[in-house]
Amino acid sequence: MLSTLNASKRALARGFTLIELLAVILIISILVATLTPMVNDAIRSARVTACSANLREIHKALGLYYMQFHTMPKDSGVKFFASVISRKAIEYTKSNAEKLTCPSVDKGFLALGALPWEEWWSDLERVDGTYSAYAGRDLKGHPLRQWPPSGNEPLIADDNEGEANHGQITNVLYGDGNVHTFVLIELQEQGKVSKDETNLVVGPSSPVEDLSKLILD
Repeated sequence: MLSTLNASKRALARGFTLIELLAVILIISILVATLTPMVNDAIRSARVTACSANLREIHKALGLYYMQFHTMPKDSGVKFFASVISRKAIEYTKSNAEKLTCPSVDKGFLALGALPWEEWWSDLERVDGTYSAYAGRDLKGHPLRQWPPSGNEPLIADDNEGEANHGQITNVLYGDGNVHTFVLIELQEQGKVSKDETNLVVGPSSPVEDLSKLILD
């Protein structure tokens, strides 16, 4: 009898009771509920950082364009920065093509999603605002007189078409190569944007002067 009791105790010691299992499940559920928003925030933050890096790389490519052609791209909107590949200031590669759009936007929604990456931007005549998730300088309405432009002059930004690229955050590349971030809620608190707006408009109708100097097409 004693040996049977000892065997039962050893069996219990090796296993989990139902209460212990429920406690473990509860702890895991709490951890998942707590950490998931943090993971999502970290992913969004990483995409904002990657977008800033893309914009700085485009600025370098525009510098190479100027060194090669002794002038700036003449077209506005997406064509403004697409020129760096279409005129071969930088090489046609998947990596270079990916830098010409915001990493937060699913490339399947872009016009060229079905084409090979190395063919993107190869024909400037067909490029329009649906080919990227960035907006470029409106050179007709706001021409640039020199390269590099003033650090106060915006060149490229998230286009915020449809769902905003980064939610309430909009990255903007300036003439000196720096990237500035506009935060929608801060602009609302400053009275520059209506509190009803859920998306910061980029383009001629933007309430933010710098963003009104950009255009998609």
